[in-house]
Amino acid sequence: MNEPALDRAAMEDFLRREYPHAGFNDGRLALADYARGRCRVLLPLDERNIRPGPSVSGPAIMGLGDVAAWIALLSVIGPVPLAVTANLTVSFLRPAGLADLACDCRALRVGRRLAVMLAEVSRAAEGADVAHMTITYAIPDGAR
Repeated sequence: MNEPALDRAAMEDFLRREYPHAGFNDGRLALADYARGRCRVLLPLDERNIRPGPSVSGPAIMGLGDVAAWIALLSVIGPVPLAVTANLTVSFLRPAGLADLACDCRALRVGRRLAVMLAEVSRAAEGADVAHMTITYAIPDGAR
């Protein structure tokens, strides 16, 4: 079972339809890489995400990690919109600065009720790590 539960085109259609305000419809987010249990999501620099400093804000970074984790999870369990974040732990490693960001996420364990994901955010151009997240998702009954 190396193929994702949704192929890339189906995943992109699902994201645009089920999560229209996330940013995939207007270029605020982009699915750069996608496979079963893993993905890479890009967050292009956008003035709406900049905090004083200036730097990409923590909430924007956490949102990037959470969306990437949801995509990586759905690549394993299929189109389950109500799989929800149960816990998100983040360690900010350095300021993101004014840079496009990339989040590489992978499923560490996907069970019947819970899934644990690892998301690593970096500056897209240079690869400097910005944040590290572990994210637990609750999977609704009957979804698996």
